[in-house]
Amino acid sequence: NMYSEDRCTNWTEFDPAWAEALAVYKRFDGRISKNPDFPKIIALPTLEGFLRPCSLDQVESKLREISPEYIEGLRAVFILGGTQKQLKSWGSSVTTYGHYWRSCIFLHAYPSEGRRFNPTQLRTYFIRNVLVHEIGHHVDQHYTTTKERERFAEAFAKEYG
Repeated sequence: NMYSEDRCTNWTEFDPAWAEALAVYKRFDGRISKNPDFPKIIALPTLEGFLRPCSLDQVESKLREISPEYIEGLRAVFILGGTQKQLKSWGSSVTTYGHYWRSCIFLHAYPSEGRRFNPTQLRTYFIRNVLVHEIGHHVDQHYTTTKERERFAEAFAKEYG
């Protein structure tokens, strides 16, 4: 915005996807194991205007295909429901499909209103690319810069997705 472009501030752009992931984490943190044998998979209800890009069964199936060493310590996979602010900001610079944070993966809902999509292709993209990319972040304990971490996660998704 004009304020932050013209002055030195510590304001950052609001990210509604991150805000949803943070709220869900806070809500469920005390209810999920700190070190489960297999990650908990939680699907939240979708907000009107969104669709769930993949199901619990599809996420579980992919997790079971992945070598157990790669998901060791992964606490949960959340399939989120979306928010009004995400719907309004979709297509902007803050559009996000997934997050990895604190040993949890967050898969974001996909807006359905006014968008053309093939459900099979969308599901395949979320499972093979987004989910496995985020597992790559979970596996990565070496790289420290964002560029290196993203490069590793992309390579991981290409190999295991």
